[in-house]
Amino acid sequence: MTGQGAPIKVTLLGTGPAGGVPMLSAGWGDCDPDEPRNRRLRASILVEQSGRRLLVDSGPDVREQLLAVGVPGLDGVLYTHAHADHIHGIDELREVNRLIRGPLPIWGDEPTLHDLQQRFSYCFEGIDLATQPIFRPWLVPNLIQPRFTAVGVAVRAFAQDHGWATSWGFRIGNFAYSTDVLDLDEAAFAVLDGVTTWVVGCLTNTPHSTHAHVDKVIGWHQRVRPERTVLTHMGPSLDYGTLRRTLPEGLEPGYDGMVLEVA
Repeated sequence: MTGQGAPIKVTLLGTGPAGGVPMLSAGWGDCDPDEPRNRRLRASILVEQSGRRLLVDSGPDVREQLLAVGVPGLDGVLYTHAHADHIHGIDELREVNRLIRGPLPIWGDEPTLHDLQQRFSYCFEGIDLATQPIFRPWLVPNLIQPRFTAVGVAVRAFAQDHGWATSWGFRIGNFAYSTDVLDLDEAAFAVLDGVTTWVVGCLTNTPHSTHAHVDKVIGWHQRVRPERTVLTHMGPSLDYGTLRRTLPEGLEPGYDGMVLEVA
């Protein structure tokens, strides 16, 4: 198992909402179209530690995202939940199977794994490499626990209120990821205690029924007190430049391709 203290590299592959930015229905909204950091693909991150690469969520843009950062290979995938903008790039994982010449392990809670196996059952069937090419994704499901290891990487998982659903946050070393979250309970804050870098979903400027908004995330930041809190899953009402100017110290908007180095 990789050491808890091993350095971590986190790449924000996508920092946008379910519809991305610009959004088909709302366009750029309040986002300046001339600011390239306002163009946002669907939310996902890549975590690298001790030579291992874990993708968190395989949304519709995952092929483009991995090509953009020059990382075709993965060791595993963590799923926060089974909403479409976090899973509908699952077929792109076939190319990862071709690279590793074998199955790819994934982790999720029981409802997420059930949903994936119901909707994409073909991804969970074995392939006989002696007689068949890798013609579809080949995934091996694993159930997340409060503490588990994913290809040798130590992970702590915590449940998050996502309005009418539950999503999962993940802590790896001093880094934590909390996308698609409306509220956090005391158990979640206990896991977050001591993190130095926290990436948090923040959809809008105003209260929302399923996602956190700016003022709520500011309150969380003041409670958890990481050195750095980075916003993700931002909708078209959240302009990058405006956020940079108005957020308190220690809080900043993320952008697609942003790299975070966490000791």
